[in-house]
Amino acid sequence: MQMKEKYNSIKRKQILHIIFVLIAVGIAVSLMLSSIKVNKPVDIVAKYREQKDDHFKTSIKSPIKEKETFEGLSYYDYSENYRVKAYITFTQDTQLISMPRTDGKQSFYLYFATATFKIDDKMCSLRLYKYPDDVQAKPLLFVPFYDQTNGAGSYEGGRYLDVELSNNKTVIIDFNYAYNPFCVYNYQYTCPIPPAENHLPVAIPAGEKSYFHTHE
Repeated sequence: MQMKEKYNSIKRKQILHIIFVLIAVGIAVSLMLSSIKVNKPVDIVAKYREQKDDHFKTSIKSPIKEKETFEGLSYYDYSENYRVKAYITFTQDTQLISMPRTDGKQSFYLYFATATFKIDDKMCSLRLYKYPDDVQAKPLLFVPFYDQTNGAGSYEGGRYLDVELSNNKTVIIDFNYAYNPFCVYNYQYTCPIPPAENHLPVAIPAGEKSYFHTHE
């Protein structure tokens, strides 16, 4: 009888363990599916824009001077067409390059790589720049660019992107995150001017639109 009770006890523990594992797996799958639902690119972009508007409205680091009348930035609607996979080619030259600023001074960057991709059936390329003091293995890259919406929907002086390097072959360029230089909001700021190499031959109706001061 003792052996049978011991056997039954072991079986109960095994069954309870299996049930616990199944419950844990079920929770994990549920969380994963929930994450997929919540963390779709369109939802992440919407949350990012909401947080940026809040930051511009309330932060002491905001470039907005008239915070009391600030009602948010203007954006193009999210479009999956402007979230592209680009193939990257690294440069061999690690020399600093200068990029003129709106006040006539210079900013310095490392020309890190070239990204090539297709939009509207046109091949495009952008130079990706690394901040000189960024020593991370997977650095955040600076991408100033012009496109055919400049002066006709978006800021005439070009826009910026920050691109995260995730591997050595491809990178995701999501133009839905394209943003204006701070000098658009406040003349006290100066900003790097996108180089001629980063003039795109297509319109990119994604990301931030032109900003108009509410008192104008």
